[in-house]
Amino acid sequence: MSSDGALLAHGYRTSTSKPGHHQTTIQCLTHTLGVSAGVVRVLDALRKQRSLSDYDGESITEQALAECIEQAFRLQELAVAKLAGAIP
Repeated sequence: MSSDGALLAHGYRTSTSKPGHHQTTIQCLTHTLGVSAGVVRVLDALRKQRSLSDYDGESITEQALAECIEQAFRLQELAVAKLAGAIP
């Protein structure tokens, strides 16, 4: 949601009816919120794990879950800080 909000604040949105919109939204974080390439790689790896869980039934480890929660909180904090004045 923070990634989508950042895109919207910059006047863009992904086409949710087409495959790959989650990946596109994450990759745009370097431009929309100034997220480092390393963090984008971590978020993309977590996205891939979620997809495997959702579509192939693979289990998610406790470590991956903890990392996902930590990254989500960090991204939310960054989005709030950067976008506070950007949304009328």
